[in-house]
Amino acid sequence: MTAIIPLGRFERVAIRDAWPTEDENFTPWLAHPDNIRLLGNALEMELEVEAVEHWVGSFRADILARANDESDDHRVVIENQFGRTNHSHLGQILTYLAGIEGARSVVWIAETIQSDHRAAIDWLNANTSEDFSFFAVEVELWRIGSSPVAPRFSVIASPNDWTRKAKEGTREIVQGALSDLRRLRQDYWASFAAYLKNKKAGLQMRRLRTGPGYPFTIGRSGCVISARLDVENKRIGVALIMRNADRFVFHRLCAQKEVVEREIGEALDWQENSDGRKPRIALYEGDVDPADTAQWPSQHAWMQEKLERFRAAFVPRLKSLPLASSTEAEDDDEAPED
Repeated sequence: MTAIIPLGRFERVAIRDAWPTEDENFTPWLAHPDNIRLLGNALEMELEVEAVEHWVGSFRADILARANDESDDHRVVIENQFGRTNHSHLGQILTYLAGIEGARSVVWIAETIQSDHRAAIDWLNANTSEDFSFFAVEVELWRIGSSPVAPRFSVIASPNDWTRKAKEGTREIVQGALSDLRRLRQDYWASFAAYLKNKKAGLQMRRLRTGPGYPFTIGRSGCVISARLDVENKRIGVALIMRNADRFVFHRLCAQKEVVEREIGEALDWQENSDGRKPRIALYEGDVDPADTAQWPSQHAWMQEKLERFRAAFVPRLKSLPLASSTEAEDDDEAPED
């Protein structure tokens, strides 16, 4: 006779049992790196918190985050609300979007997204520029038996990918932008994602790209380690890119150049704002052909190894460095570039 395995029952838990207040409890909890990652997983975004209770005029946005997508680096406004959504919060999120430079996504979190507000979010996604994205997310708490409570984020409204992809496809066909190069990059990154998954590597690629780089977050706002694909010059690479940092970080890493290169095992290319680009420290492998699919396994192996070496060398150093203060930035003979 087959033994019957006892099963638990999901039990809904009141939000205020874990977070008595939204501003003093829930928002600081969500801003923690481990918890903002939970929200990012639900949204399929790589999120890093830039500020909490960020002033916009006479209002304060709960959380200002950055979506770490190298091909579409932008700010994300997160507005939290206990209970049901209301009209005043809808007005606030639009005010924040207009008042925060570089903000192009809004995430509205509540216990209950009312039907009229879901319709408003859907309307905004359908009728605004596709550069902007609006999300409505419900937050819940659950437990099984006497287990600790667990949060769950449910995306109720989001940009319609099919509609947006159709619009993008139409525009790209008209403009001739959907080139063979973009298709090649997309296939290459898809192959690399499958390679990492098969190797059970600690690196995850959640979204396909068509650009020359694929960013991996490292827990330091404004900095990513990126896999690079240079089809024209027949080379691949890995780079630490300081996209939201001034020269403070770059200079302090340069002071450890010899030690860093010894740890990685090769000389690196240290580029400070070259050709108007943001500071980066790169390593390239030449004399390869990214268009040759037969070479992809060896190229993927090289990329994985160098990404892991970069993480081992740079992540502890970056986390030990303070963010550059306004005083330190003013000591430079030039203002930091974007």
